[in-house]
Amino acid sequence: MSALRILLLLRGAVSVLFALSKLAPATLPAALALNRNGTFSLVDGLLGLAMAFALSRSPRYRWLFGLVLADALLRLLIGLVAVAYPDVEGRILGSIAFFGTIITACVALGAFGLFFVLTGRGAAPADQRGGVLPALVASACTLLLGVGLLFGFGSVDARRLLIGGVALGIGLCLLASGLRSKDPQSVP
Repeated sequence: MSALRILLLLRGAVSVLFALSKLAPATLPAALALNRNGTFSLVDGLLGLAMAFALSRSPRYRWLFGLVLADALLRLLIGLVAVAYPDVEGRILGSIAFFGTIITACVALGAFGLFFVLTGRGAAPADQRGGVLPALVASACTLLLGVGLLFGFGSVDARRLLIGGVALGIGLCLLASGLRSKDPQSVP
């Protein structure tokens, strides 16, 4: 079994489990929930880094290296801040800076990812590119998260459901891609 397939399955499973915990009724105080979000972001960011380097080893997926690396670094940064400052939501200025940065980064990364994948910038010809569908879904979900946080998901419960839905969408897509791939060349 290839490293890329293992990472797709592992990252997808972690995302789905996290999503299911987010979609369940809230039972944790906001500071503990943010710490759990931060821990997930750290784990997901580390898995994303490993995935970026696994993609860079395959000519078919090398074109996605920069996008996956940027996504992984963003998740690591969000996770580090959320774990280091679990009460960031309780401080007005800290909350504005934290969520403002997340919103800006998600909108920019999601929009750039969609543009990059749809136009094939820096990529091999379409029949030689792998990972198009998962990259499209992840970029669309990232953009949706940024826009959702910007327009109307201001309450803690609404953010919890939005984050859970986005994590579920990305997780299911990664799981499907990992299950579908029997060898490194068959990831859609």
